[in-house]
Amino acid sequence: MNILLAFKAEPDLAMLAEKDWLAAGQGSLDTFITRPCLGEDEAAAAEILLRQAEGLNLTALSIGPERADSFLRQFKALGFLRAVRLQPDDELTFSPASVAALLAAWQQQHSQSLVVMGSRSAEGNSGQTGFYLAEQLGWPCFTQVYDFTLDGERQQVCLKQRHGAGKRSLTVRLPAVLMIESRGDYCLRTPGLRQKLAVKASDVEVLPVKAPGHEETFSPLVGLDHPQRQRGGLIIQGSDVREKVRSLYRDWLRNRMKS
Repeated sequence: MNILLAFKAEPDLAMLAEKDWLAAGQGSLDTFITRPCLGEDEAAAAEILLRQAEGLNLTALSIGPERADSFLRQFKALGFLRAVRLQPDDELTFSPASVAALLAAWQQQHSQSLVVMGSRSAEGNSGQTGFYLAEQLGWPCFTQVYDFTLDGERQQVCLKQRHGAGKRSLTVRLPAVLMIESRGDYCLRTPGLRQKLAVKASDVEVLPVKAPGHEETFSPLVGLDHPQRQRGGLIIQGSDVREKVRSLYRDWLRNRMKS
């Protein structure tokens, strides 16, 4: 059974310094200088696939620049059969329909029984790529999936899905598109030293592709805004500690203790 894991290497904006955020507000920050990170949903999807029975042909695929190569090598070390990066001739950060079109073209050339991806990315956070892909392939698409089990003989997948305020289990005939929504249920395993050394840089297949044209409006990243999350505070004035304690009790604690 051929299974495709589609993921995206995202910039870790939490590591930016304050001066970098000031530059980002003017649109002069290149996000490729940041450390790449793997989305929680994609990491959970990879771990669920690695826990399945043997006999699966797993392919990890990413679309974009070379910052995804480190994760592709990691997947290769963990047992994925292929690690592929499609390098488009244009930036597709906020273009889910174009990303879905490239994935659909890959599916037509390399037949897959199941496509697994994350629900949302940290950059666009639109959650549209999976729906676009399912529409172009004519496959069913299931969101809010937090676990699944594959049955290769029957060509089925038994998935667990969050539904409203509860959960439900579904058995679906393949092919299908699954959008994983992780809430800390899975942690991606780390390859050992021998596994890492066995992977070469050439094991990552880099394939140049032409970005397909779509009617969707595409706007490049022109700036980033850093929301301030500072908590309010008040300095209690007084000549000594005793006076400060009295002021704290009189002005703040006494009314709360009564309520």
